[in-house]
Amino acid sequence: MIKSRMIDQKDSSLLEKSLMNDEYHQGTTPDFFFAPGSVCNVWEDEKGPVLFVRGTKALRLDVQYVDNKDVRRNALVMMYGFDNFVEKARENGFTEIIFNSNSPVLIKFCKRRLGFVESKGELRKFL
Repeated sequence: MIKSRMIDQKDSSLLEKSLMNDEYHQGTTPDFFFAPGSVCNVWEDEKGPVLFVRGTKALRLDVQYVDNKDVRRNALVMMYGFDNFVEKARENGFTEIIFNSNSPVLIKFCKRRLGFVESKGELRKFL
């Protein structure tokens, strides 16, 4: 029988061991799964824990410029508006902002100027 329960401090050592042995989560610590603003479940079967599922209140963005060629204007307005946007997102309980883009220029800008980190085509900013 499969069961789901909230993570508990007693899960830390097993989680740490599994993270150390996971080639895809190098550098991730158990604290990530206990971070404020996140929820984490442990899913288990009759033999014990099988996996950890972490969730956060994320805000997914879609960006549409009126004119993609007006790069300077777009950048200036985005830098100004983004600070206000982030503050409002925090006030409303969001813990991260994510979006995908096919635009190399926008990806570079968001990483360099707005603090996003890219992973497999997704841009992510922790608030």
